[in-house]
Amino acid sequence: MHPLGDGIGSVSLVQHMGDDQSVVNAARVSYGQDRPGSGPLSPRDAKLIRYLLAHDHGSPFEHNAMTFKVVAPIFVLRQWMRHRIASYNEISARYSEVQDLHYRPQVFRAQATGNKQASVESPQVPQEQAASLWQAAWQESYLCYQKLLALGVAREQARGVLPTAMYSEMYFSCNLRALFHFLELRDHPGAQWEIRQYAKALEQLGEPIFPVCFAAWREARSAR
Repeated sequence: MHPLGDGIGSVSLVQHMGDDQSVVNAARVSYGQDRPGSGPLSPRDAKLIRYLLAHDHGSPFEHNAMTFKVVAPIFVLRQWMRHRIASYNEISARYSEVQDLHYRPQVFRAQATGNKQASVESPQVPQEQAASLWQAAWQESYLCYQKLLALGVAREQARGVLPTAMYSEMYFSCNLRALFHFLELRDHPGAQWEIRQYAKALEQLGEPIFPVCFAAWREARSAR
């Protein structure tokens, strides 16, 4: 999936463990009624999942795992990594030379007046001028990076001139409870547009693995 529509940023599912049945088993082991294996859920199982989410019983949703490969601008990854109930491994610009890949917004937004951390689309922003400045800044910084490397400067220092619009990549692993928390915060009107697109992509990739859980999560979320 290419959340930002530029053919560079992407999210893909690498591997997973568990399904809807594993959530049910984790809940029912509390009173010795778990059922080994997996398969289609009964109406009783689905009802239990809805009950767990409606009443914030979160631990049964922790006995599973999903690993995603994410290619995103550094400013998106830095927001992402504030979610600490997860595991991360990111490409190192100390070990690898940075490629000439950066994100450029399709639409440049204005600062929101009622929310210091939000932005809004505005006809007052001169799009062509903003795009030109953005591109020029990236080209200059990347050229300086290459020149520093040519001078023999170490990669770990030369990378310091590169902007946060540069693309990076990482493995991101979490359980379903952590993913739901991520989605609630990052697929939200108050979240930055770019990270919202990645949250939507994670939801699309995770839902086929846990379809009953996702349906129940949306139901519980809309009831709040």
